[in-house]
Amino acid sequence: IVEATSGNTGIALAMVCAQRGYRCVICMAEPFSVERRKLMRMLGAKVIVTPKESLGTGMLAKAVELCAKHGWFLARQFENDANWRYHEATTGPEIVSAFPSRPLDFWVSGYGTGGTYHGAGKVLREAWPNLRIVLAEPEEAQILASKIPTEFKADGS
Repeated sequence: IVEATSGNTGIALAMVCAQRGYRCVICMAEPFSVERRKLMRMLGAKVIVTPKESLGTGMLAKAVELCAKHGWFLARQFENDANWRYHEATTGPEIVSAFPSRPLDFWVSGYGTGGTYHGAGKVLREAWPNLRIVLAEPEEAQILASKIPTEFKADGS
């Protein structure tokens, strides 16, 4: 099982693969968390670090290349609608229920696959139409501000 990830999905896949006896290969861009890489390796995953200049685009290209070359399975978290739908069904409603008496003015979220932003953001925007959504990303691991061409869906994810 192969995946391109900044960490969280890779850790989860490494755990499942370790428990099930599957080989796990994680492609991760250089500036992303060293601690997460170490954890994935401790769980038995092979972690391939791609150059920071290509960030998410490079790590995904490497994962696709490995799968094409070896016939391996690519998990495709970036293309999986279950990603954002999960946040639409759980994270968004949880945030709305935590603020029953007053609408939020701002919501700040990290941006990785776009799943949290897309799913939870959709629910939050429905609850509070004037909500301002701010995406935050580490200075050394910028995806949105990297100026690397990336395809975004019409909804921004």
